[in-house]
Amino acid sequence: MRNVLKLLMFKRNQSKKKEIKDIKKKLESIEKEKPSFWDTISRIYYIFPSKYREMIESEARYAGVRSPEKYASIVFLVNFVMLLGVVIYLFVIIKSWWWLNLILLVMFFLISMINPYLALMLVADSRRKRIEQFLPDFLILTSANIKSGLTIDKALLFASRPEFGELSELTKRTAYEIYGGKDVEDAFFDLASQIKSKIFEKTINLLVQGLRSGGAVAKLLEETANDIRNTETLQKEIKSSVIMYIIFIFFAGVIGAPSLFSISIFLVSSTSTMWGDQSNDLTDLTNEYDVVSFIQFKNTKVDVKAFEYFAVAAIIITTVFAGMLISIIQTGKARNAIKYSPIFMLIAIGIYYALKTGLFKVFSSMLGF
Repeated sequence: MRNVLKLLMFKRNQSKKKEIKDIKKKLESIEKEKPSFWDTISRIYYIFPSKYREMIESEARYAGVRSPEKYASIVFLVNFVMLLGVVIYLFVIIKSWWWLNLILLVMFFLISMINPYLALMLVADSRRKRIEQFLPDFLILTSANIKSGLTIDKALLFASRPEFGELSELTKRTAYEIYGGKDVEDAFFDLASQIKSKIFEKTINLLVQGLRSGGAVAKLLEETANDIRNTETLQKEIKSSVIMYIIFIFFAGVIGAPSLFSISIFLVSSTSTMWGDQSNDLTDLTNEYDVVSFIQFKNTKVDVKAFEYFAVAAIIITTVFAGMLISIIQTGKARNAIKYSPIFMLIAIGIYYALKTGLFKVFSSMLGF
């Protein structure tokens, strides 16, 4: 009997040793594996300052992004490559000043670093809008479930319908956590921390206070849903009342400014050309007839290239501030201008170059240049 037990113990030890060897081999193979392409790109994330990384991670939680390192690195790389292409185009094709390209390169690098946070902020804001859109209907369903005698976790679970999208996924997870034994208040506060919404946060606080005091939670949720709907209606009325201001700012900054600058640069170029021709003709005339002229015409030395750079810079600044004004009027936040300013900038610069090219093509034969 003892021999049998010894044999069994020996076999057991041998099998354990074999398992340990297999695990060691797997770990060694994992260590030897080369990092993937995305893992290599994700290392760019660690060039950012630590505080800025914390801001990105916080915004990524609100945006529902699970891997902020990869997301921020890809956004930074794509933006920097695109903006670097603009610098190369200006330096090689247009042959702009070297110091201007150096300033633009530094500016574009900083913009590329800021853009990951701004992109996450836009995603988080879009997520907030989607959740706030379905929140009143969700609260009314939850209220009806509580009135029918269900507990708060089951009321949340049965109200989490697929048409509510991300809101149903978050509330399902919260319901499962409460059902699994997690403290109700902690579960709801964790839910509120995943969405950057004051309306949602206030709703959760009211719900927690109602549960804590033992009040009529169903009635509280129903009244909260009605208040949210009234607030949305009021916001829509305010937006419709200021639409004329938005249209005026758009036309002035995005259409008017580039049109005027394109006409200005055409006038500067044509005037310089005509004054040069007049001064040359007068010089030839005086030399031919040996006449002393008391009136002398000098060619106006206007740097058209510098004026064009000024025009492009002014258009960029104008469109940035136009986007900020529209953002403040619509949302009350200047930082949401990131949604408008880049689009306005592209449209305005496109109008400027298109109109300038059209004017030179139409009037070049008439003016002789």
